[in-house]
Amino acid sequence: MQNTLEIGDTKAKPGTIEKGSLGGVEIGDGLVAKVPVINVNGIEDGPVLTVTTAVHGTEVSTLGALWDAIKQIDLNALKGALVAIPAANPISTRLGAYTTPIDNVNLSGPWYMPTVEQQNASATQRLAYYINGALEIADYVIDMHSNPLPSIPFVLTDYEMCKDEKTRNGVKKIAQGYGTTIVNWPRTKATSIRDICASHGKPSITAELAGNYLWEEIYKIGSRGILNVMKSINMLEGNPEKQNVDIINGELVFYGWLFAQRGGFLLAKKKPGEKIEKGETVIEIVDAYGDLVQNVTMPTTGYCWSFTGGLNGSHSIPEGTKLGYVFTEKTGVKETK
Repeated sequence: MQNTLEIGDTKAKPGTIEKGSLGGVEIGDGLVAKVPVINVNGIEDGPVLTVTTAVHGTEVSTLGALWDAIKQIDLNALKGALVAIPAANPISTRLGAYTTPIDNVNLSGPWYMPTVEQQNASATQRLAYYINGALEIADYVIDMHSNPLPSIPFVLTDYEMCKDEKTRNGVKKIAQGYGTTIVNWPRTKATSIRDICASHGKPSITAELAGNYLWEEIYKIGSRGILNVMKSINMLEGNPEKQNVDIINGELVFYGWLFAQRGGFLLAKKKPGEKIEKGETVIEIVDAYGDLVQNVTMPTTGYCWSFTGGLNGSHSIPEGTKLGYVFTEKTGVKETK
């Protein structure tokens, strides 16, 4: 029999849902920006899955995925609990900002578990402190993000950061269960929720949606992915459902970024998820007259998962902008990088 689950200011008895907050930060007018939490407690014992959304305040499609998944859960069939965090960064979400405008810190990294000294912590670090409580009780973690269009849905892993083989196997299980393309992004230092949880023995993935909008066609992929993960770790009965997206198979790894050497306007000449040969033009940058100022070519044979553009995803870009993310087959990295 499942026990009552207490997290933040919520206490969910078995077979119930409670909504509240993990804690909050006072902003300039004295109001409190609270980190919301939805405590979904099953009727039977099982794992605790924590799902974070909108760590970046522009990525609101992730909230739609979370809401939709919760609506489909039969509490009487749920084993374990889902700790759902809609709008993990309430300050940046309410202002439509990627990072926290108050201190200009990216909540996504570096992460802060174990907790920082709160007396000396910035506003963003204090938000992370409250979210840590939901990560520390988790057996598995999904950190949900999204990329500006054009982009593809996919999952990021970091097998190198995993504490042990058991953690790596857990990451592989939930990444495969989610049901989209999987890209491994090796790190040498934990700088995200995915990394820090894996380094503490908690299987964790970053799920990326294609688009920052609350369109059903975007968030349904995330919703199905959450439910698929819950099925893969036996929180829900049944097999994971096939995602209605193209999947790139293989042992794929993050390679690097495409950069703008000139300012201007981004014209994408390839599609995200399309295989691109080394040296092919991926993006043309043109000036205000429409004249070409830079051909951005592919540094390796591989793929791009998105073309991010400039400020807030605009395709008006200053010099030095990261234009897109590149990933490739693991076997080709040493030869081409």
